[in-house]
Amino acid sequence: MQEGKRTGAPARLSAEQLGQLVIELNKGAEHHGFSGTVWTRPRINEVIRRFFGVSYDPSQVGRILKKVGWSRQLPQRKARQQDAQAVALWREQRLPELKKSEG
Repeated sequence: MQEGKRTGAPARLSAEQLGQLVIELNKGAEHHGFSGTVWTRPRINEVIRRFFGVSYDPSQVGRILKKVGWSRQLPQRKARQQDAQAVALWREQRLPELKKSEG
């Protein structure tokens, strides 16, 4: 038996293909026909399948993304473009009116 670290199955995407994948992902999800801008593992797997004819288990898509320097993004709690002043005004004026009509 050979000593050393197990390497597992050979990579199905070359370094060049991984680079091309990053280029395609940077074009955005909508560019590739998906609704909305969010990349999900199944969507990324679909892009990999279309361009390279290879399909991965969704758990492996995360490993590939980590390999090319992408990280999992968590949703923001509020919209980036949210107007803080408008929200404060709404809380002061409109919210109390809504609470009155409920009770």
